[in-house]
Amino acid sequence: MKKNEEKKITPGYIAIRVIAVLLALVVAFALHQFLLSKEEEQKSSGRGFVYDPMVPEDNKTLVDFKAAFPERRVVMACENDVTDDGIADLLVIYKEDHTHEGETEEITRLVVCVVQSDGSYVYTEPIPAPIENQGIQFKNIDDEAEMEFIVAGEKDGKSGYAIYRMIDGVPTDLFGAGMEDCC
Repeated sequence: MKKNEEKKITPGYIAIRVIAVLLALVVAFALHQFLLSKEEEQKSSGRGFVYDPMVPEDNKTLVDFKAAFPERRVVMACENDVTDDGIADLLVIYKEDHTHEGETEEITRLVVCVVQSDGSYVYTEPIPAPIENQGIQFKNIDDEAEMEFIVAGEKDGKSGYAIYRMIDGVPTDLFGAGMEDCC
């Protein structure tokens, strides 16, 4: 083809160009929808509440807990008065190795460090806690004296939560859903 000759535009050439443009638009639209759905998934992440912040590493109760239980690897610790005595208590989610019938497995537990007026601690019996993506939120749900606390998390993509209140020194499960699947 010489420089001065014009390229002939055939109906087939136009059809290929139109198809290519349409295909590009469809791909762009599909990519846009995919990115929007991922963004929405990140925003909602299935949780209807915001977790309370963790206490700093130098929190006295946390430091004392770690010294008393060096085998327990703290995942998170949050502080609030859950016994209605005016003294902040510490909720700790931790992992530790547990041996049963010769098999060692990692377990995740929650314990409440009830701070006494003399500065000593009473530790509740550990209860099962979510394996991953754990969170704690304090909320006075019923406007009664004791503060309720919500523990939520996941295991293998299955989520669960439970609402607890301290009753007679024991974290008591008031209501929840899915905890058996995530602990």
